Amino acid sequence: MIRNALFNKDIRDRTAIIDSGGGITTYGALADRAAAVRSRLRLPPGSHAALLLPNNADFIAALFGALADGLTVFPLSAASTRHEVEAMMEQSDTSTIITDYGFKKLLDGIENLPNILYMEDMLTRPGEIPNPVNVEDCEPLILLATSGTTGKAKIVTLSERNVESCVLDYLEKMPHDRIGTDIRYILGLPFPTAYGIFMLSAIIVRGFALALMPEPFTLDAFYRTIEERKATNYEGGALAITLMARNVGRAIPYDVTSLKYYAFGGSGVSRDMLVGLSRAMPWAEFWMGYGLTEAAPLITQARGHITEDKLGTVGLPARDMELMIEFEGERTAAPFVRGEVVVKAPNVMLGYYKNEAETARVIRDGWLHTGDAGWLDRDGYLYLCGRLRNIILVRGLTVYPEEVEACVMSSGLAEDCVVYGEPDSFGSERVCADVVPREDAVTAAAVEDWCAERLADFKRPERVTLAESVRKTANGKTARA
Repeated sequence: MIRNALFNKDIRDRTAIIDSGGGITTYGALADRAAAVRSRLRLPPGSHAALLLPNNADFIAALFGALADGLTVFPLSAASTRHEVEAMMEQSDTSTIITDYGFKKLLDGIENLPNILYMEDMLTRPGEIPNPVNVEDCEPLILLATSGTTGKAKIVTLSERNVESCVLDYLEKMPHDRIGTDIRYILGLPFPTAYGIFMLSAIIVRGFALALMPEPFTLDAFYRTIEERKATNYEGGALAITLMARNVGRAIPYDVTSLKYYAFGGSGVSRDMLVGLSRAMPWAEFWMGYGLTEAAPLITQARGHITEDKLGTVGLPARDMELMIEFEGERTAAPFVRGEVVVKAPNVMLGYYKNEAETARVIRDGWLHTGDAGWLDRDGYLYLCGRLRNIILVRGLTVYPEEVEACVMSSGLAEDCVVYGEPDSFGSERVCADVVPREDAVTAAAVEDWCAERLADFKRPERVTLAESVRKTANGKTARA
């Protein structure tokens, strides 16, 4: 279903993309573009192809063109550095990358990239519909890096069955029929993520329209896009919701009443924020959900109308999912027991690519251990109450402190370091690093410059503090508060 969704003849005349300038791309034109990508690939089914493209129509065409060719696609963040791209390509056994000339300078500095395909060189033939390639839905569909791009990454392997399970659950529960027939989405999230791939798939399967926002994100641009494009649904991170909540009580200089559903990840959003927004915008509903890359990504989401007393929840489990709380080695679905959220479901990843040890650590007896703490109420709704994983959430993106620490330590500037997250003013977190300098001449700016060359912007420490020492545990490991 996912691999060939874009080549559905029944949706060719529908609007697929409305770009930030108002230009329209139909599904037929997008499919033709995808067919052009597919004609240039000439790779055996199951081969790996990376994508390095911004959030635009070309990303979607390249993604579904490669998938329709039977390939496993590895989308890379458009914010990736040369070091990150090089490490990811090598570790994932990927020799082909689809990109555009905007990334040519970055890629020119990488050795051993024998096959670079530029979207500007694709010859589009209108009306071309390629024959489908039959690939079992249990085979790898998507690779996604979750950490360690300066060292040893964990690369999540998702099958078509994994992603399809989330898509079908989402489409079943989202009440599009209440809106009408002209469904238009805004996505406030990076496309090369599990959330992005999942939402693009759901939108294309149903032939909905996607309105692209200008970058960088601002609340004014968000509201203006809603009014101009008559958007009906938002999916994305918590930044939009946090900024909206801060401005409750102020007049909105745009007509945003067309947007009926705001669905988002729950990082940094309190129940009080959502109650205030719901009362200020009674025409809209706010659905907080929860997911992991390892779950493709859907774990819980809202179902139907959410009453005020449930606005603090991240929803009910996805379809065909068992969700329990593990406490002191026992799993239970009893209400009000706090422990680690564990799930068993068809959307749980195939595993980490070529990393059996890490796979076995997080999937035990068929249960995915999320590393997040939570509890269930009497109605089965999940509430999150903390993290067991050592992660930092930056604008909805996951940063692993160990990855940033590995980057700092590889500089030769540091004797030791610890990386951690601090809340920022937008309800997200920022990356901070305490660094023990190797020499007196080492400066915080030198450490920052080193990281800037090697880490995507959201992973870079916003604050580097030079310290005399880093606190250790009794067994010599870095102590993390």
